[in-house]
Amino acid sequence: MPVFAVTVLRARADPTLVVVTIPEDDELRKTGIIVLAKDEADFRTKMAATTRVYTYQDLLAQYKLLVSYNGQPIRPTLIACQVIEKDKVNPIKNEQGTWENLKTDLVDQTGNFVCKFRWGKVGVGVVDVYYKGEVNPQYLSDYVVVILAAYTVGRTTIYGTEIQDVCVLGWPVDNVKFSWTKPDGDFHWDYADPLGEFVSCEDATMYQKHHQLGLPVPWS
Repeated sequence: MPVFAVTVLRARADPTLVVVTIPEDDELRKTGIIVLAKDEADFRTKMAATTRVYTYQDLLAQYKLLVSYNGQPIRPTLIACQVIEKDKVNPIKNEQGTWENLKTDLVDQTGNFVCKFRWGKVGVGVVDVYYKGEVNPQYLSDYVVVILAAYTVGRTTIYGTEIQDVCVLGWPVDNVKFSWTKPDGDFHWDYADPLGEFVSCEDATMYQKHHQLGLPVPWS
């Protein structure tokens, strides 16, 4: 009788590194929010200024953070972030379809942001994302924040990633604002509902920079 080799398949659970983040600025729309001015006039004043003016700005977006290895919270060996801008361009020159007049362009804008990772307990903390770029209509946009973590076990390095949104607004749609004094004596400004009735950051920023500020939609 012929002899056949029998292969037994067994389930194998590979080690996994899980990164979980929760936005705290707008939990309804699930996005972080950064505001550069108190209203359109203030934005235009800041844009024309020869030196940087920080009044009425909220340059901080915050996220809760959990990093776990096989379900156990751990302190990662390495953690970093990358920020990608989602912008709209006009593809008429290279038309992709008769129905299409806007397409998404992705630009690495990590240099305009600083990510600070702060731990409360092992693996549990927050991500503070700061905007350090210019007050300029071209930077009003919906951004993707990519959190990358690495954890070394013996000779093996395991990686995990998570993505979040951060919205950079020129000014809040709902202008209900409040502030508190920072240790250096300056004020930190915050806004109750900066997106107002807009359903998304993309709609709000396109309205501000293209309709209100007159920035042309770029060609592809």
